[in-house]
Amino acid sequence: MRKLTIVASLVAASQGSTVWAQAAPEQPKIIVDGYGEVKSVPDVATIQYNLRGEGKTSDEAVRAMVASGDQIEKTLQSMDSGAEPRTSEVRVSPARGSACKDREYDREDDQLSTGPCAIDGYVATQNITIRTKAVKDAGTMVGLAARGGAYNVRVENFDLSDPRAAKRQAIAEGLADAQARAAAIAAGSRVTLGPIISISTTAQGGSQDIVITGSRIRQPNLVSLSPVTVNLQAEKITTRANVTVTYAIER
Repeated sequence: MRKLTIVASLVAASQGSTVWAQAAPEQPKIIVDGYGEVKSVPDVATIQYNLRGEGKTSDEAVRAMVASGDQIEKTLQSMDSGAEPRTSEVRVSPARGSACKDREYDREDDQLSTGPCAIDGYVATQNITIRTKAVKDAGTMVGLAARGGAYNVRVENFDLSDPRAAKRQAIAEGLADAQARAAAIAAGSRVTLGPIISISTTAQGGSQDIVITGSRIRQPNLVSLSPVTVNLQAEKITTRANVTVTYAIER
């Protein structure tokens, strides 16, 4: 009986402390949102284009595509030696004559070897992406790639090679904005602003898309012709930061 009484007393003491903790007043605080924005001149441009090669055999098509790509790469690197192509996809597809009206011939179990839907040759395609630090010359490089036989040539976007400094500056601007808002609220409410309790933040960088179409028909005298200069003024990159800051209110 004595043991049971002690256990009951401990339970009662524990429940009493729980009630006291729940009844403790919450720390008064001010929660504000801040916004920071920084504009930076981009130092990287991304160029994308497609290569195409045709031939009676798949080897001939791939060989023509590779030769075109090598020539374009050499020409672009004459403007930026650090520009290196990156490939995302390579395809080799059979081609049939215009007289073929059968739309079901792509099925693997229904490939015709004679007649109007017989395979006339092959088409090889490759998607290329190049990042270049020659931002002002990016438009000129697009024209050179199109001259070499690339198609769907475009300046995809402009960016910062290292956005960390811009993000830090945008966050600092956001925190300064939040502090000014909190101080104004505290002054208007006639309370004293205390230390920061918590901070949460998100940073975002902006970019833009520029599309320039090109020809897939290779033009002669690729190397000897002077490039057509495109005066390109890239829009500044906007880096944004949204912060939420919780301040204590001193009693």
